[in-house]
Amino acid sequence: MKRLPLILVAFAVLMACNNEKKNDEKTSETKEEKKMTDNISYPYKAGYSSDFSLGDANHSKLVLDLYKMWEDNKLDDMKTLLADSVSIDFPDGNKFSKNTSDSMIKMAKQVRSTYSSVKVQFDGWMPVHSNDMKDDYVLVWSRDYNTDKSGKIDSSRGHAYFQIKNNKITSWSEFQQKLTPVKPMSK
Repeated sequence: MKRLPLILVAFAVLMACNNEKKNDEKTSETKEEKKMTDNISYPYKAGYSSDFSLGDANHSKLVLDLYKMWEDNKLDDMKTLLADSVSIDFPDGNKFSKNTSDSMIKMAKQVRSTYSSVKVQFDGWMPVHSNDMKDDYVLVWSRDYNTDKSGKIDSSRGHAYFQIKNNKITSWSEFQQKLTPVKPMSK
């Protein structure tokens, strides 16, 4: 019984040594990665930021939940995911600028009511963090299959980036390309 505390102390010391080594390895890898990118001379200078790292995966879930609510026509549920003020840049050049989340949901309901069905297929998503600007984004690549009230299917491939602040979606920009021919989504 007297050996148990001694064994626990020895185990704790070993674990602490292993953790320090892992942290040192991570720091070393980060420094090496930084050295590799410091030596690159880009032909352009980024207007916003060129110092991005992988972001918070929870932000991706937030954005995917928003898409799911759109798909399932549960637009009132979006309120919990949105900041008080929301901005959207649409693919056709229209803008929804710094309006309340309630007015955004009202507009979304008008648009969604023109569809009998919406299906979204994701090609990928990625949360990113701008280290120098201290901003968080989620990048999304998707294919949308919308069926209007007359049964006509319209499909497009899209890219969007969503800005996240205080775990709420504050804005997004959408870019779209028509898919031709229209191919029904397979599950």
